[in-house]
Amino acid sequence: MSLGFTFLIWFAVAAVSAPAVLLALETLAAFFPLRRQRACASPASLAVIVPAHNESGHILATLHDLRTQLRSGDRLIVVADNCTDDTATVAQECGAEVFVRVAPDHRGKGYALQYAIDCLRDAPPECVVFFDADCRVGEGVLQHLAGVASASGRPAQALYTMNAPDSAGPGTGVSAFAWIMINHVRMTGLSNLFDVTRFTGAGLAAPWELISRLDFGAGDITEDLVMTLKMALAGMPPVFVPDAQVTSFFPTTQDASVTQRARWEHGSLDILARRAAPAMLRGILRVDLKLMMLAADAMIPPLVTLGAALSLAAVLSTLMLGFAGPGPLVTILTSIGLFALALVAGWVRFGRTVLPVSQLWALAPFMLQKLKVYGRRGRASSKTWTRTKRGDGGDKAS
Repeated sequence: MSLGFTFLIWFAVAAVSAPAVLLALETLAAFFPLRRQRACASPASLAVIVPAHNESGHILATLHDLRTQLRSGDRLIVVADNCTDDTATVAQECGAEVFVRVAPDHRGKGYALQYAIDCLRDAPPECVVFFDADCRVGEGVLQHLAGVASASGRPAQALYTMNAPDSAGPGTGVSAFAWIMINHVRMTGLSNLFDVTRFTGAGLAAPWELISRLDFGAGDITEDLVMTLKMALAGMPPVFVPDAQVTSFFPTTQDASVTQRARWEHGSLDILARRAAPAMLRGILRVDLKLMMLAADAMIPPLVTLGAALSLAAVLSTLMLGFAGPGPLVTILTSIGLFALALVAGWVRFGRTVLPVSQLWALAPFMLQKLKVYGRRGRASSKTWTRTKRGDGGDKAS
């Protein structure tokens, strides 16, 4: 009996310690100079795809950013996906090609992207670039991303940042720090350590030969993580291009914020079980370090969830000292220390501008709000395609 308990305790400790160790490694690696990706001349033909659902209120800014960076022969395509407003008309008046998609039973960005890719098969471009309909695209980003994708033969992912609206409360600063840890700190660390990164949904350029082989329309709530693993499984994991920046806005209301977090967090946990573990096994069998590392990164749960799991493991290890000895407790306490080190180091180096010392008190209500994320409403919203109210007055699919 004691042997069985000891095995279970060590298994639980290892399951929560490994993500904490990887998080610490990624964070510390982000302190080193950024890995710069080589770029060559932009491919001869580009197709920029912008999925949009009822985005007429703010898609113009995105399309303007993109149009100023297009060359003669490049295509700007908006997929008006199950729209009930005048998104298609607005996009056409702005000079974009519009693909109208009507499929109420298959809603979501992944389906919209797949529809556009299928429409391009008769006259494919050399490179495809994805942007969300509510993002702002930095000057020169489009051609730079395409040039990196062409030089590397792999998808090239921009740094995707989120801004807080002027009316945002202190809690948004906590969300901004969490976003920086995920999309800036960890992605920089992954790039520096293993020359890989994640697809974040906006600001990704990829060779047509890769994109045309992938299935985007799987209906996963967290499609960005799924597509990251699919790219890695195809032998073409994304590379990080931090000097190409894309920005968007956080939700304006608490309900919208809960809905968005529910999608991210429940989706991440679902990916861990259904996608990341099999991808890790494939990486081990193929001796593919890049695939293994992206799968391991996908297994890192949301920060609050990881902190709670570490705390619970510490309690269980303490209660089971008589069965398993001090080893599991020492291991989990070390992991907690590394987890805390990653958060503090990430905040000191990258997060103080969005979460100043004067707003650290907002951590408490932020943690309490997690109860809603894992409550009945949060679980329900994570199972379906929903919309998120944005800080610029628009909505975004979530």
